[in-house]
Amino acid sequence: MRTIAISNYKGGVGKTTTAVNLAAIFAARGLRTLLVDLDPQASATDFFGLYDRAASERRTSVELLYGGAPVEEVAYAAGEGFDVVASTIDLVDQNEMLLCEQRLKFALDDASGSYDACLIDCSPVMRRLAFNAYLAAAEGGMVVIPVKLDSTVMRGTALTVEATRSIADALRMPTPRWKILRTCVPGRMTNAEATGAAVLDGFFPDEQFETVIHASSKVCEGSWQWKPVAAFEPGSRPARDYEALADEVSRELA
Repeated sequence: MRTIAISNYKGGVGKTTTAVNLAAIFAARGLRTLLVDLDPQASATDFFGLYDRAASERRTSVELLYGGAPVEEVAYAAGEGFDVVASTIDLVDQNEMLLCEQRLKFALDDASGSYDACLIDCSPVMRRLAFNAYLAAAEGGMVVIPVKLDSTVMRGTALTVEATRSIADALRMPTPRWKILRTCVPGRMTNAEATGAAVLDGFFPDEQFETVIHASSKVCEGSWQWKPVAAFEPGSRPARDYEALADEVSRELA
């Protein structure tokens, strides 16, 4: 199983949109796909309408990480060959000092025979939740870092890159490979966005995906119908972008 963590310590950059669309595309291509929501805001969980059910049945990432529950006991079917481990706000109230940095890796290793790909939607917080995701992606997977080309382009990006390196060094594990994904890219770049692009090119010239995700109202319109844009409007520009990204990620992990 290939594990792909979607992370950036800057919020509002398209992490959940990227995780949901990649997961849906992989599942549509016949890969057995697992999406793990590690964000207490539970946006990916809400996307599939699972929040209330998961909270009442106590089948969430809390039970997976802190209760020792296996993936198969907490995952919900979201489609053909597509499962989701939901999150709730209770995740933010847990004592992270009790969380082993490799707990998610061990849980996914145990479930590796059931899935071909795992997508992890990370919280925009530098805590052990994110470290769990990075270590789960360290062997044979990768970290995708979505970035918007605004004045804060380097803030979360640099922190995320450093965190992947520091946690791997601390535990003497391989540093997960990572790449930056430009999101919400307009059809015509303004001077501000061109400046952000130049900054990224200056610091990370070789660590960016060729694919970029273009801004479009179709992404929001699809979310209101609980559909990834790749399914809601498959001919739209962002849908084609995410299909191209799925191809590029697959090549990276081949």
